[in-house]
Amino acid sequence: MPLTDLSLEESRGFCPALPEPDDFETFWTGTLGDHRDRPLNVRLTRFDNRQQVTDCWDLGFDGYLGTPVSGWLQVPAGATGPLPLVVQYKGYSSSRKVPFASPFAAAGYAHIVIDPRGQGWAHPTIVDSAGDDGPWGSGSGAPGFMTPHLDDPADHYFRRLYMDAFRALQVGLSLDLVDPSRVALVGHSQGGAQSAAVAGLAAMSGIQLNLACVDSPFLSCIRRCVDLASSGPYLEVVSWLRSHPYLVARAFATLNYFDIMHFVPRARCRTLFSVAMMDGTCPPSSAWAAYNAWGGRPGSGAATATKDITVYPFAQHPAGEDVQTWNQLGLLAKVLGSPVADTAGNR
Repeated sequence: MPLTDLSLEESRGFCPALPEPDDFETFWTGTLGDHRDRPLNVRLTRFDNRQQVTDCWDLGFDGYLGTPVSGWLQVPAGATGPLPLVVQYKGYSSSRKVPFASPFAAAGYAHIVIDPRGQGWAHPTIVDSAGDDGPWGSGSGAPGFMTPHLDDPADHYFRRLYMDAFRALQVGLSLDLVDPSRVALVGHSQGGAQSAAVAGLAAMSGIQLNLACVDSPFLSCIRRCVDLASSGPYLEVVSWLRSHPYLVARAFATLNYFDIMHFVPRARCRTLFSVAMMDGTCPPSSAWAAYNAWGGRPGSGAATATKDITVYPFAQHPAGEDVQTWNQLGLLAKVLGSPVADTAGNR
């Protein structure tokens, strides 16, 4: 795929000033407040993941307005903690998948991976030996989630998704296995958007994070990406607005509440971004914009955070894939410290 966005030189300084909704802060502090006294109702059930290097639990908790969310918790086999925590968010159409040993748990971390609500159409679910669906259900219907309730941000899907993601962080912080002073977030594409949004929400809530890894993020500079994207979920908006041209302004006003460009200036933790310069799904200029605004827009005088970005000049949306995970593991060890934990009762 040819380069269809800004050049690398142009991208390095790209940070458009997107108008924030007048009630953005009120909207999200109100959403956080609506959930402050709602119990998480964490449910952990030991699960045989058929691996010897990690222990696994089927994780459930109450997400947005008490609705159930699923995930996996994996830790090094025999670990009793406290362990540094990595919370991972998944991309659009993805799921928590089959719980094969994760590189994060294998490296010594408590690793939580969360199902994006109602998604999973691109990944198979576990089926038992009789060929019946396991207790996790049979996935979801076909996409998508971009266009329903474009008339009201209060009812839009991404309000639910971001709150699920934030409550997943709270779940991790509540676990006895976890050291709450050593926490990182990881996500690619939609997961990258969740990682960025939760970093902003955590700062608004007084929760300290150590690191957020944001790979090829979705939902940054949404209006620009709808114009530029040649594949992926932004095209859902194009298709819908083709038939509803009179709702263009209202649709983008709603989506503006979920644009990570309004969350990242509030983030205070360290970050590692990645960007694929031939990304037709999430145009690379949008990743650069979020990276440049992280911790405060350039010249704003706001507090800044330590940040780095890995550039993949000829990659498409998956960007660095395993190479980027390798980079993240190196930085996690540096930022969170040694993930040494009690194993079978011995330090």
